[in-house]
Amino acid sequence: MKTRYSLSWVAIGIISLIVLGPFLWGLKTSLMAPLNIGLLSSGRIHLDNYRYILSRPELGRYILNSIKVAAATVAIVLPMAVAGGYALARYDFPGKKLSVLLIILPLVPAISVLVPMIIYLRRIGLFNTLAGVVLANIVFNTPFVVWMVRGFIAQIPREIEEAAEMDGCSPLGALARVIIPLSVPGLIASGIFVLIGTWNNYLYAFAFTTSPDLRVLPQGMLAFIGSWGTNYGGLNAAALVAMLPPMILFLIFQKWFIQGMLAGSSR
Repeated sequence: MKTRYSLSWVAIGIISLIVLGPFLWGLKTSLMAPLNIGLLSSGRIHLDNYRYILSRPELGRYILNSIKVAAATVAIVLPMAVAGGYALARYDFPGKKLSVLLIILPLVPAISVLVPMIIYLRRIGLFNTLAGVVLANIVFNTPFVVWMVRGFIAQIPREIEEAAEMDGCSPLGALARVIIPLSVPGLIASGIFVLIGTWNNYLYAFAFTTSPDLRVLPQGMLAFIGSWGTNYGGLNAAALVAMLPPMILFLIFQKWFIQGMLAGSSR
């Protein structure tokens, strides 16, 4: 028994090292001089890399662009996911069995459809705009999120909804007054999933924009990789700054996020 207990702690330690190791290494590199990037290297700890990136005026623009893209994507995807997930969970209609494609479509490599999407965005006048980047994120996030929300809504007993309708609620009223409030943990989990995926996405912004003023934060971080070398300290400092918004949101909503993920996993 004691051996099993010890092995469990060894396994936890190894997993923690694998998960936290890159983060701690990046934190160490961001606080060191450019040449002290080794795992075991030593040197004076300083905040010069953070002062450098925070003094760059374009950093605020990149962060603002990322906020715009992420917020707009979440604001559009979630209502669509609620409507689609509710229909899949509550109604039978022709072709419903094909809804399994919603979890297969996200597996298609995004790069395989970039050229057609560039042509399409040019034709509708959204190429080289943040709206085009938002549209791309909506297209690639919606299918899987619809399936997630469907699982959360399916957990809610039909009897609650039927009772609301007997009290005079229309189906739409029952959705707004009963289903959505009871699905809040699942919707928060879905929203954080979309937010983190959009916030960290580099490919769509790189493919669908050309103006430096429209760069999002992952694009801006590439400025630390130059022809004559890489500023690893600045790159890691920028990466840690980029991690802060999603981490703060997760810490605020972690209770509902965990509840939502556990509810969805039981279906």
